[in-house]
Amino acid sequence: MGGSRDETKNDIRAIPEILTVTLVEQEKGGVQRDLGTKYLSTLKVHARKPKDVNKTNLMRKLVILISNLRGVSVLRYKERPPKQRRKAFRGTYKITERDYQKSPARKIRLRRNYNRLTKGGPNKGGPFKRVKDDPEWKSAPPGAAGGLEEAEALDKLYEDILIKIGDEHEGLMAFDVQSDLNQQIWDKDDKVYAGVKSALMGIIDEFLEGLEIDVDVKDIIITGSIANYNWSKYSDIDLHILIDFKDVNDNELMVKKFFDAVRSRWNKLHDIRIKGHEAEIYVQDEHEPHTSTGVYSLMKDEWLVKPQKIKPEIDKKTAQKKMNSLIKEIDKLNSFYYNGFYEQSLSMAAHIKEKISRMRKSGLERTGIYSPENLAFKMLRRSGDIEKLFDIYTKSYDKVFSLDQ
Repeated sequence: MGGSRDETKNDIRAIPEILTVTLVEQEKGGVQRDLGTKYLSTLKVHARKPKDVNKTNLMRKLVILISNLRGVSVLRYKERPPKQRRKAFRGTYKITERDYQKSPARKIRLRRNYNRLTKGGPNKGGPFKRVKDDPEWKSAPPGAAGGLEEAEALDKLYEDILIKIGDEHEGLMAFDVQSDLNQQIWDKDDKVYAGVKSALMGIIDEFLEGLEIDVDVKDIIITGSIANYNWSKYSDIDLHILIDFKDVNDNELMVKKFFDAVRSRWNKLHDIRIKGHEAEIYVQDEHEPHTSTGVYSLMKDEWLVKPQKIKPEIDKKTAQKKMNSLIKEIDKLNSFYYNGFYEQSLSMAAHIKEKISRMRKSGLERTGIYSPENLAFKMLRRSGDIEKLFDIYTKSYDKVFSLDQ
């Protein structure tokens, strides 16, 4: 997703035990398809299997490591079945030590080479000429030192591995209520750990220094799911810098657009993680109402709105439906942009952005953080479609205003 395919292949090669990564071209059964901001690609990965490591477990571990690379999602992976089953599997195969060592072709090659080295050549009187007993052309038993497979893996000789890594949106619906706040961020008294606070304030200081304008910061708050009981591994640490927009300029809309552009660029250029959670900066007018059930002031070191542990009723079906509808609109937007209709894609991107903003705001005001609208927004953010939307908006804007007049 985004970035360079060559860089992605290099990232995969950097994973321990992986030796080579090559493209499988379409004429050889692979898929190579440009989807705009994403690229669907079939890769052939050759890895080294350490001794005493189960091959299937190694494969699955490597798939997880590859899936965890930034911008990469493994949709499925498979081994190839043995040679005798290639036709049924349309040319794919899985080779094991037993296949290789006992293949007729290998036995013929061994016998031919043995005869060439021991029953021929210029040394007609050598001792090897009198060799009468041919070896039995058998390899060491499976599991012996230097073998390609472990014995237990060989038992799965005819088991074709074709594993789909979850559903298309698996994990996006992880909105269960936790028993406690995130214990890596909050101490036993539900206060931010001193080390975490220091790191977060350092991020804010760095951001404010880059503004090159003086702003009177009224407060710095943590909000969002990380300040609530619905946190998960996907949760960002939302840092809101509260200022009075009128102190900067009377044109509050212009000030808002300025800070939105600056913080968006800053967030895009930085990937700072605190205890595994990405820190996201927002600049907010102190007079703007903020709907959240958890708000913590870093400057006052206290809760402004303390979260309550409740078991919500989550309408996942409606949230999924709203998400899928917006994904279709974003995909259509993507098509407009990559077909050169930049004015239409700019207008459509602005419309979708406003639509998502209104949808989320209405959901938060009506039923709170577990509203289908807010959950749909969170799933869009987790799936990367929000980032895709903003990316197309920016590129369309640049294209429109870069045209010759």
